[in-house]
Order: sequence, then structure tokens, then C-alpha cells
Amino acid sequence: MTEKELGIYIDNFVKLNPKQNKIPNIDKYNQKSFFVIQNSFKENKKNIITSNYDDIFYGKNSKLSGKKWTEILLSSKDILQYHKKIRDYFPFCKQKKLIKTLLDDLFFWFDKNIQKDIIEASEINFDINTRKKLENIRYFLDKKDWSNYFFNLQKLMHEHIIKLLDWKNKPLNYRDFNKMLIQKLNVSISDSKLIENYNNTIQLINSYRNTLSKSTSIINNNIVEWNSKNDLTKKLVAWKLYFSLTELITCFNLILNKKYV
Repeated sequence: MTEKELGIYIDNFVKLNPKQNKIPNIDKYNQKSFFVIQNSFKENKKNIITSNYDDIFYGKNSKLSGKKWTEILLSSKDILQYHKKIRDYFPFCKQKKLIKTLLDDLFFWFDKNIQKDIIEASEINFDINTRKKLENIRYFLDKKDWSNYFFNLQKLMHEHIIKLLDWKNKPLNYRDFNKMLIQKLNVSISDSKLIENYNNTIQLINSYRNTLSKSTSIINNNIVEWNSKNDLTKKLVAWKLYFSLTELITCFNLILNKKYV
């Protein structure tokens, strides 16, 4: 199912619900839209905030709580039963509020489920310690705590660079380790474009870390540029670098195990 298809199912489902006490023609209704919405709620029970659905369905003297509406949605065997349970006592629906809430929740769950699959696939061969550190990094990403996010992203990257190079010197000097790393990659990988991509990833992570460090007090062009991005763009940048790092770690592990082809 694509995002566009999900949007169509949400729109069809919302139109079914009573508005101004008018009863929709359920006979012409596609049952699939109901089951798509219902299944989304069943698959994401732990993520449901029922209070989001308060004050959407109401009658002359009372309102249907979000908790009760969720129970009706999950327990109904089909669209006819769902509609009857609501219409008998709560014939009015604030459709604009319902569609906004469903869009916010279902697309959030939809994105999370997709990313969960991608994350699991990208970490399939990682050790438990690395997975825990990546989980911590995702926590800061979800919280939009960019300073801690890029700090931990860089820290994990440096740990794997040290491991790959068997680096004995302290601290990790960027010029020295970068030169050694490129040499190591050139020996192990024949694809120069791939090496360039890996090097760009390293430089970008270091750049964002230095730009957004909590210790940074000077407002420079990089900070101004970052602050000018909207939240969606920031998250896209963060996710892209997250998955670029998992590719880098996978590459390093293959080289260490002498399995790189």
C-alpha cells in the first residue's frame, strides 16, 4: 500500500461517518476502507492516544469519548456494525477533526512501520552493543535533539573507524585517521565512487556534529542554514546520514572479516 492509497482509504472512511445527522449510503461503500483503518489501529494498539479522538462524535446531550470510539472501531465486525453503534447515540461527527487526527496518526504509524523494516534490514549483522547505540541515536532523532543526535552518530562512527584501523593513538586526529582510512579503503575496495561516497558520509557527519555541538557559541553560516530548514527536511537529512552510517559500518565489518567483494 502506498501513501496515496492510504490517504484515499482515510478519506473514504471519514466520509462514511455521520455528518449533520445525514446517513451515508452504506450500500455503495467499499468495505476495504473500513478494514484498512481498523487493521491500522489493531497493529498499533500501543501507539494509540485515545484522547486524540475525544469530542469528535456527539449527540444532543453527550459526546463519545475517544476511548469508547476506539473500542467500537476495533470490536465491529464490519462497516455496518460500526456505523450502527455510533449512529444510534452519536449521529454527529466533526469530520474535519477526524480526518486530521487520522492523517496524523495513520501516516505516523505507516512511516514508523516502513522505517522499522528498513532499520532491521540495515542492522541484521550488527552486534548487540552496536544495535543498542543505534537505538539510542534514533531516540535523539525522534526527539529532534540534534546536538545529541549528531554527537552520538559521530561517536559511533569514530568507534568503528578506530576498530577498522586498529588505531592506537589518542585522541583520534582527523587528518591522520582520514588519510589512513582512505588508504585502507583503497586497498579493500576497487570502486572509487563507493569510496568517495563513504568519505562524504564521514565528512558530513563530522560537519553536522561540529556545527550543532552544544559547545558551539558562534552563529555561523552552517548554523543559520540548518535553522532555516523545516522539521521534515531536518529529519530527512538525519535519516539519510543514519542509514549512510549503517552502510559504512557494514562495509567496515566486511573488510575486518575479509569478506568484502
